Amino acid sequence: MHWADKTAEDLTRRGKSHVIETGTSISGIPHIGNASDVIRGDAIRKALADKGINARFIWVADDSDPFRKVPRGFEKLKDYLGFPVHDLPDPEGCHANFVDHFVEPFIADLSEFGAAPEVISGREMYKNGEFYGGIKTALDNCEKIVEILNGFRQEPLPGDFIPWNPVCEKCGRISTTKPLSRVGDIVRYVCERTEVSGGTVEGCGFEGESDIKKGGGKLPWRVEWAMRWAHFGVTCEPLGKEHASAGGSFWTSKIVCKDVFGWEPPMPVIYEFFTLNGEKISSSKGNVITLSDWLEIAEPEVLKAFMYKVLKKQRDIDLGRVSNLVDEYDELEAMYFAGSDEDSKRHYELSQVSGPKKLQVPFTMCAVMSQIPNLDLEEAAKRLGNQGYEDFDLGRLDKRTRLAGNWVRRFGPDYLRFELLQDVSGICLDEKQKEGLSILAGELDKKYKPAELHKKIYETARSIGLEPNSLFDSIYLSLIGKTKGPRAGYFLLALDKNFVQKRFGDV
Repeated sequence: MHWADKTAEDLTRRGKSHVIETGTSISGIPHIGNASDVIRGDAIRKALADKGINARFIWVADDSDPFRKVPRGFEKLKDYLGFPVHDLPDPEGCHANFVDHFVEPFIADLSEFGAAPEVISGREMYKNGEFYGGIKTALDNCEKIVEILNGFRQEPLPGDFIPWNPVCEKCGRISTTKPLSRVGDIVRYVCERTEVSGGTVEGCGFEGESDIKKGGGKLPWRVEWAMRWAHFGVTCEPLGKEHASAGGSFWTSKIVCKDVFGWEPPMPVIYEFFTLNGEKISSSKGNVITLSDWLEIAEPEVLKAFMYKVLKKQRDIDLGRVSNLVDEYDELEAMYFAGSDEDSKRHYELSQVSGPKKLQVPFTMCAVMSQIPNLDLEEAAKRLGNQGYEDFDLGRLDKRTRLAGNWVRRFGPDYLRFELLQDVSGICLDEKQKEGLSILAGELDKKYKPAELHKKIYETARSIGLEPNSLFDSIYLSLIGKTKGPRAGYFLLALDKNFVQKRFGDV
């Protein structure tokens, strides 16, 4: 059983009404790692829907969080350390603020992956007073919260700890405020120097009062998360393993949720994080790929299928090997249309955005086709039909060819990139090489699949006493002027047959 179906089955034992929560801290560019809990949450929503249960699916922007570290490329925002992220200016001046600049495209891109959660601003919930009841409950249970949190801390919190982070009325920072006392809905605070991950933030020294009804602040994360579960009635939340490690925020919030807010904590769906090109995905280090970036180089279904694999296994997204991920997706697709292997079939179904459409034309072949000048897609489709690629969706072929072209130009290996020669007068081949090309020109009148033609090149070379590598060299030299290129079987069949035959006769 696929993990999403297993989760849905477990949830039905809890009840027939469900809320799936996901969320993202908007402290930098939302990337694929941030999107993974939303896209996986959507798989759970689909699995529940297949059981006749329409779950509420929400995404909460953690837009009241403090700006703790300046991401690479945003150095001009260094003076805003310690401010709530919703109060940062738009770095490019095209939106009202920093948060809107990133949230708007992130949500739009998620829709391209078929994920359309209900979007909720944490800041607006605080400001509108919708979290007031939860805030008051937390402040009324300070001692209990301190006891729970201290069970997970090496350095205990003081007994007079107040779980409220006010925004300073004078300087606007949130990291620098220290609660001093509370009377009813009013929390007195002082704004003083503090350390954040990006450096020291100077407080302004102001002493003021924060009215929790007006929402000018936020609860500490572990308390806020628990409060949100109770507020929204959350029953399931996908989350990264860092939250679920020993002493992690999930286990703390789980106890706070039950003992303070009186809500049964949600079922966690715990997943391993991705790496990018072998390193941790990090906005602060600039090692990120966004959903928009992905949509420029590969189909959304490919990434969804990658994310929907076994959850508790760390995997790397190597941008130079995206073709391998597409090949894996194509294997799922082949099994789906063959009607075999129910687990793979379900994996493929869950990965779809607008319904199954068969293609099965390899990504690397599309990368080759994308570099052919003035490519006639309908003629290319006919050639593919002659090679055994049948009943494929022409719209998908067009899209994959465009995406593969973007990929090969930006991330593809050197051997896959080429320009067809216009003039072959400077290409010198020996007689054996010319003989081999002449034989291959005749073979192109037959129907071959790429692997079969690749094998035929070896056979042709050996039949005339020529080293196979020498014949491969002559193929590439005559077409692109160098001795390395795309896999020859794919390459030759992607090109117009008449063009190749004439070229082999001209050298």
